[in-house]
Amino acid sequence: MLVRKLAVVIGLNCCWISVANAAATLEESAEREIETIKIKQRVDLLRSDLDGLMSSTLIEQQQLQLLQSSSLGETLKMTPGVHANYFGPSSSSPIIRGLDGARIKVMQNGLDSGDASRLSPDHQISSETSSATAIEILRGPATLLHGSGAIGGVVNVIDQRIAKQLSDSTNGALQASINSGDNEKSVSGHLQTSVNDVALYGDMFVRDADDTSLPDELDHQNIENSQANGHGFTLGASYIEDNFRLGFSVGSVQSQYGLIGHAQHEEEHDEHEEKHNEHEEEHNEHHEDEHHDELMPFVDTKQQRIGIEAHWLDLPAAIDEVSLKLAYTDYQLQEIEHQRVATQIDNVSSEVKLQLHHRWLDRWEGIMGLHWQESKMTPVGEEASSAPATTDSVAVFATQTRQVGAIEWQFGARVEHVTIAPDLGQDNTLSNISFTPVSWSGGLNWQIDQRHSLLINLNHSQRALSAAELFSFGEHLGTSTFGVGAYFSMASHNGMALYQTDDTYNKLTTEDANTLDVGWQYDGDEFSVASSLYYSEVNNFAYQAFIDLAGDGLPIYQYQQADVILRGGELQLNYFVTDNLTINGFVDKAQLTLKSGEFLPRVPPMRIGAEINYEAQEWQFMLNASHYAKQDNTAPNETATDAYTLVGLTIATAQEFERGQIRYYFKITNLLDQYAQVHSSFIKEQAPLPGISAKLGVRWTF
Repeated sequence: MLVRKLAVVIGLNCCWISVANAAATLEESAEREIETIKIKQRVDLLRSDLDGLMSSTLIEQQQLQLLQSSSLGETLKMTPGVHANYFGPSSSSPIIRGLDGARIKVMQNGLDSGDASRLSPDHQISSETSSATAIEILRGPATLLHGSGAIGGVVNVIDQRIAKQLSDSTNGALQASINSGDNEKSVSGHLQTSVNDVALYGDMFVRDADDTSLPDELDHQNIENSQANGHGFTLGASYIEDNFRLGFSVGSVQSQYGLIGHAQHEEEHDEHEEKHNEHEEEHNEHHEDEHHDELMPFVDTKQQRIGIEAHWLDLPAAIDEVSLKLAYTDYQLQEIEHQRVATQIDNVSSEVKLQLHHRWLDRWEGIMGLHWQESKMTPVGEEASSAPATTDSVAVFATQTRQVGAIEWQFGARVEHVTIAPDLGQDNTLSNISFTPVSWSGGLNWQIDQRHSLLINLNHSQRALSAAELFSFGEHLGTSTFGVGAYFSMASHNGMALYQTDDTYNKLTTEDANTLDVGWQYDGDEFSVASSLYYSEVNNFAYQAFIDLAGDGLPIYQYQQADVILRGGELQLNYFVTDNLTINGFVDKAQLTLKSGEFLPRVPPMRIGAEINYEAQEWQFMLNASHYAKQDNTAPNETATDAYTLVGLTIATAQEFERGQIRYYFKITNLLDQYAQVHSSFIKEQAPLPGISAKLGVRWTF
């Protein structure tokens, strides 16, 4: 704790000294030209183009460096409209407009990430953000080009592993950081060069962290078993001509992290065993203490990924580009308990996407394409709570855009056929279940004048249920639940969960979301505003309904389908006080209820955020605060969470050298050491947010 307090004192003093020095520099060097740090503070809520029909957010590299965290969810959680489910710092996935899990598609350069993170919230997302050049968050109709399953949205991590252009010289970046909150040490970097018509690329990262520290007001100072480490690399090469490029990449990611939810059950199990084995307690006490950390359950993941891309440009017959993307991913997750593999999940996935950009219709631009994907998910072991299943999908999609005066009209459609073939064991009488989701959208972007624009979109999205939603059956200690899929007829007897195949399974149907999304944007000299309101009626929404308590005390939840209403919005304001001072603010809110009026669980509360950004020559200072309202709109068997406010401070500067630029930053999170529970987390009591922590980082770009 002394180290943490000392880090804060040092940081505040650095801030004061830096402001004084910056002011003196401005007076002494008013006429000297010095390159300033420019970070894009305006993350537009609404951005329209051919690849994102509407309601998308682009986080670019400089801003991404300051947001960088140990997981994708923690990196993005301060973006308006985006929260995180927080299963500890290593397993934090994004929530978009109140939706998560299978409704959020995570991609790497436009293709699925291929991991098991959509299967359970305690599974880490494999996509690495330290090498990313940008992250794109797509909502609503913008997901049509990427999959019908992403009713909630798409998160696309973009990097340079397959280069799009040749470089004139060898360039790259190397960065390192340390964090007092969990003693995290990380190093990452990338290098790219060109040899004749071939562009070469390589990146790497190494990260290691101890248990995460908690606010001082708690009796325990750390989130037990929250340590994590990981490493990975990517190699890529591209052959590039004026009208053609062909590239491939090979990457590997490995990580280990503690299972926080399992740790509590492990201790309860040990206490139960001790009561029945009191005569062995004294003999084993010293041995158990000695190996306690070693025996704590943890996850070991490995992923190998191969990517291939080909692009043909400026073709005849009014075709601007044809692109072909392929990815093959071999992923394995092992849950290690008592030094043995208790549960293993293998996922082998293949994906092909063919897109054609054309101008076949007069004054129209469009994209049409084919998309095929296969995933073989094989869970085995003690907590293999979902049956092994192979999911195949094939889709055709198209978009059209036309500018008519001040209005840009946008239309899109996608038809997909999904087949899920489960292995339900010896009594399996089911060969497969199939769905045919059909989705479409239509909207306009009206540039009313140079400052005002209005965006309106109406879309109909259908989603096929996932294999986990259909065929789950078993306990999952990470979420402290016993899950049952929609395919089974559920009952409990004497505290035991029972099931049988349900004759009505073939009545299960796609989720049907009908959404109206309205946005307004104002760009002024002194301030700008971006807002979005949405209302969605989702028929046959699949959710986990509380059924009963099993004999071991785990609540039984079964996937059921019902009609729900999703509504909410985002508002973002940027006030340019001076050329050097900007004040930003935002509000977001999402509400998800059954049409009967009952609230659904783990929906994030309303949030209000503000940031003061001051730039003085080569220095930048950011003070931000986010207030999370009390969330007492709870589902059955769910507890409320209190309101809390998180305050952060960031100081950044850069120094130019003959060979590139070195950038330094100092960042303090949870400056007030606030105790906070994340309402969207399954383990909000066991894993509240970290206490005050300081992060020091440096990045050399050359």
